[in-house]
Amino acid sequence: MKDKIVGIVLLILAISCCKQCTSEYIKGGDNKAISNYEKMLFDNSTVNAELYPEYKETTIKIAGIPMKTYEFRYHFEIDGSQYEGKHTFNTDLPKSNQLKVYYLKTDPNFNMQDPKSALETEKEKNSSNSSLYWAIGWGIFALMALFGVIDEFKKKKEPEAEIEAAE
Repeated sequence: MKDKIVGIVLLILAISCCKQCTSEYIKGGDNKAISNYEKMLFDNSTVNAELYPEYKETTIKIAGIPMKTYEFRYHFEIDGSQYEGKHTFNTDLPKSNQLKVYYLKTDPNFNMQDPKSALETEKEKNSSNSSLYWAIGWGIFALMALFGVIDEFKKKKEPEAEIEAAE
């Protein structure tokens, strides 16, 4: 019975991972975000934002080595209106409370510190086949799990042989 439950859980997991990877491959990069990043870089619309003094420190271990990240919120003003955003520093704490931020002229709520790397990431999604390969792998695993589950249900429960106690 336990094997049947584990098999069904693995099957559901493999199918959902396959579906997620397939959806990512079909969707590709976010074309609106790509357009916005390109506009930000083309217009070179930057402002010096001020970091709030509070931040969130997160420590993760990769291969046993602790890595710290620092998530800061920042704020800036354009044409008398206040805007905010978030940025994560992956190395050390910043030396000053100022941060150069790019913003979209038509919507300053759309802002970030490094639109160039975000643009490269989104464009990579349009040309990469890695999600497709992962989807195929998860699909094959799902088929193997399905055959395993079917095999488990086909097995007939063998009667347990009674062992008579020798007296």
